[in-house]
Amino acid sequence: MRRFVLTLALVLVAAVAILAACGNRDEEPTPTATAAAAPAQENPTAAQQSPVETATTADATLTSTVSAAPLTATASSELTAAATLTSADPATASAEAAAAACAIETSAELAGYSSLHERMGCPQADATVEQVAINEFGEGPDYNRFMLWFGNEQQIYVLQPDGAWLAYTDSWADSEPEILCNPDGLDPATSPPLPRRGFGKLWCGVASVREVMGSIDREERLCQHAVVQRFDQGRLLACFEDATIRYFRLLSDGSWDIEMVQ
Repeated sequence: MRRFVLTLALVLVAAVAILAACGNRDEEPTPTATAAAAPAQENPTAAQQSPVETATTADATLTSTVSAAPLTATASSELTAAATLTSADPATASAEAAAAACAIETSAELAGYSSLHERMGCPQADATVEQVAINEFGEGPDYNRFMLWFGNEQQIYVLQPDGAWLAYTDSWADSEPEILCNPDGLDPATSPPLPRRGFGKLWCGVASVREVMGSIDREERLCQHAVVQRFDQGRLLACFEDATIRYFRLLSDGSWDIEMVQ
């Protein structure tokens, strides 16, 4: 009987142990020492994004902001004007502004004359291409006195060495001799040369002209190309010869000057 009781007690102990083991199978295991994961968020902030993603987003924002800023018409005009004033020569800009203010256009063939509008004002008539004869007087090569014949007017302009000019009607006719006088009895009369045609008749007939102008060392000739235009201050002639342009300015106050461009 005692053995039976011991056996039963052992069986009961074993049964209790089995039941305890089966009941612990659903318990949470003991956690190990690992880093806890950051809780996931539905909309991460920029600080929580990766550095690459953050930089890309920032760059895109900056680019979009710069590109989206339109240049206003006023700013564009101011920048254009500033660039023009910076790059343009002030003298050129001033000359262009003066030309634009004139009602009549200045001949492009007179553009080589320096400070044209400042010295001549605005054109009073369109430029004309004319037959103009020229003769230098005195000693060269820097002549300071001339006779000019304007075919459209049949007028001779005497440009004196004192800077004054006088105008005479050309009265010479084809029936008259080319050389009308030989005051020094030169033989032959063409060496040194004497003024011819209308220049010669004026030179021979007006003693004061002959005294002021003196002799010539070159024959008269036509400008290869001559452009004449009237301005507020007087008349401007461009006489083209080979690679040289001589600009004669005959001012309304009776004075004249010359500018040569080669």
